[in-house]
Order: sequence, then C-alpha cells, then structure tokens
Amino acid sequence: MIKVGKIRPLDEIDRRILNILTDNARTKLTVIAKTVQLSVDSTKKRIQKLEKNGVILKYTIHSEDPEVHLGVHIYVKIKNMTVERYAEFIEYMKKNTRCIDMMSVLGDYDIYIVLLGRDPQDLDRMKLEIKQKFTDLIGDWKEVLVTKIYKLEEYKF
Repeated sequence: MIKVGKIRPLDEIDRRILNILTDNARTKLTVIAKTVQLSVDSTKKRIQKLEKNGVILKYTIHSEDPEVHLGVHIYVKIKNMTVERYAEFIEYMKKNTRCIDMMSVLGDYDIYIVLLGRDPQDLDRMKLEIKQKFTDLIGDWKEVLVTKIYKLEEYKF
C-alpha cells in the first residue's frame, strides 16, 4: 500500500512565485529567485514541487489579438443522459485542444465551454463535429461570440 503524504499548504513565497509565473510563465529562474529572495536552487525546487503537487498544471499563453483566435462561449443543456455517454462527452471535450475552458454549471444549462477557432469557418467546423457526435446528448446549445475583451482578470494567489 502506498502511503500518501499530506501536501503542505502554499506559503507566501509559493504565492509570490505563482504570481510571477501567472504574469509571465517565461520569467527566468534567476529573476524569480531574486524577486522572492531565495537561491536559484531553492526556487527551482519549489517550482518543481508545485508542478509535482498539481498546483502548476501547465504553462500557457494568452493573446487578445483577434487575429490569433476567435473565442466562442457555449452553454449546453444535456438530455437523455447516461453516466457512460456523459463521461464520453466530457473526455472528448477535455482532449480537444481548442477547448480552453469547460465547467459544470448550475442553472438553465449544464455545461459551459469555451472554444477557440482560427476563423469563423474553423469554429463552425468544430461546433458541427461536436453536435453531430453528441446529437443524442445535446438538448440545447446556446453560444456567445466574444468580439472584444475589456477586462480579463487573472487569478492571483
């Protein structure tokens, strides 16, 4: 039997490291170490521990340039749900690299999804593929196209 140790809570230095990486995931290790007043080795070990413990899952980019992507927010109401088919839908969407957000929600809809496309035709192709593959599961589909971002709040620790 594997003994699982308790994950230590984030301390102030971990939070500062996470905030630096949130602002710029490509910040050099030496800059992070200097900012949090630790050695490069100690800082690197902390980052590795944050990755190992699942606090840092991935490093990514964000662009507000509409030439880079179009974002569509989709609300899905589920019908005729079985546990197996629902799980299949969730896994399919999680594996879709263009699905950047997916959440179970309470209210008029069951699932909230954000898809990114290169252009309107790319989005149409993806949406059609999803609707055809899960036509038995999708009861209602509402979408909102993002045309301009006025504020996008980052999560700070």
